[in-house]
Amino acid sequence: MNKLSIDENGFFFVDNECVNNIFEKIHGSNNFFEWLVSSLCVEHAGELRYIRELVEKKNSCNFPLLVCGDDLDFSCTIVVVEVKYSKNTVIWNKFGTVKRDVNYWENYRNSGIRKVEDWTDSDWKKYNSIAYELLYDENFFDEWCSANWNEEIYRRMWGYYHEYLNNDTNIEWIGEVNFRFDVNNYRKCFE
Repeated sequence: MNKLSIDENGFFFVDNECVNNIFEKIHGSNNFFEWLVSSLCVEHAGELRYIRELVEKKNSCNFPLLVCGDDLDFSCTIVVVEVKYSKNTVIWNKFGTVKRDVNYWENYRNSGIRKVEDWTDSDWKKYNSIAYELLYDENFFDEWCSANWNEEIYRRMWGYYHEYLNNDTNIEWIGEVNFRFDVNNYRKCFE
C-alpha cells in the first residue's frame, strides 16, 4: 500500500515523494509539472465542493488532481488521475492532461443553470418562473450568475467538467503509476 499525504503548500506526496516530481520523471519533460498545485487549492468554492464530493462519494473517475498554480481553477492546465475505488482501496492507474475543446467557452457557459435537463424537481419549483429569462436573456443570465456564482460554478463542474474529464478522448494520457492507497487515509488527505 502506498501512502498519500499533502503538505501545507498544497502538494501531494506518494511515499514521501512529491507527485509533481513523480509525474515529471515519467513524462520526461522539462519542468511541465513544476507550476501545478493540488486541486484542493482552487479559489472557487463551487470547484472545491465538486472535488470533495468526488472523494466523499467514492466516485471512480478521471479525478482532477493538479491545476495551474497561477490560475488556481479549471480554466487552464488540468492533470487528471484515473481513480478506481474498491472496498478498502483507492487505485491510481494512470495520469494525463486535459485537452481543450474548441467550443470550450460556449459549452462551459451553458452547462450550469442553463442545463435544464439536469434540473431537479426542486430546481423547477425554484426557477420555473425565470427559466425563459435564464435561457434566452443574456443580461438576465449574467446578472443571475453574478448573484449566484458559487452555485453556477458548482453546476458547471458537474454539468460540463465531470462529463468532459471522464470522456477519455479529452485526455492525453501520459503514463501509468499504479498507486494503491488505503481508502481512509486517502479521504483524510482531502478533508
